[in-house]
Amino acid sequence: MKINTLNQCTIGFSDDDIVEAMRDISGYLDITPSDFKEIYQIASRHALERLKNSVKAEHVMTTPVITAFEETSLLDAAKLMAHNNISGVPVLNSKKTLSGVLSEKDFLKKLVYQDRDNSNIGNGSFMNIIAQCLELKSCLAADLKKLFVKDIMSSLPITVKKSMSIMEVAAIFESKKINRTPVLDEGSNLVGIVARSDIVQALC
Repeated sequence: MKINTLNQCTIGFSDDDIVEAMRDISGYLDITPSDFKEIYQIASRHALERLKNSVKAEHVMTTPVITAFEETSLLDAAKLMAHNNISGVPVLNSKKTLSGVLSEKDFLKKLVYQDRDNSNIGNGSFMNIIAQCLELKSCLAADLKKLFVKDIMSSLPITVKKSMSIMEVAAIFESKKINRTPVLDEGSNLVGIVARSDIVQALC
């Protein structure tokens, strides 16, 4: 979703739709279908702009958030992500404040794996495969069983404040090339997570 596509969240309509709408209005209208269409388009654009600025991250975020701790083993983290069918989790330190994010990409960065024959790995999501692999002694990724979330997580995660407008959040998604981000309150406490799909759903 690029920022431009947010401006396309309007209902398309034909000239016949406009004529029928004008007929439904009681009384006489000294206006042409073309004028009506232009007014409607302008009004829709203003309404969309107002919506973009009034809807905040806290209005569309998912809560409560599934999290992992720095000291969580990678096996347990993989099982957690597989069970919840998610591709990443915010990571909390011992003080329960956000310290990083663990994602599928972090696992991939650590895996040195030449995929010659994966027919016996099994079916399921990527994280489910990782979880199964970590349980096998012969797994090429078995060394990851000795590691913890803090060992491979991405530190200094990109975050947004719950008071930010969804357009500000969308701009961050676009500039940072990310699909979701943790949401913090004014005290920097983790209160939710917002995804691109949440913004599109709010506007369309």
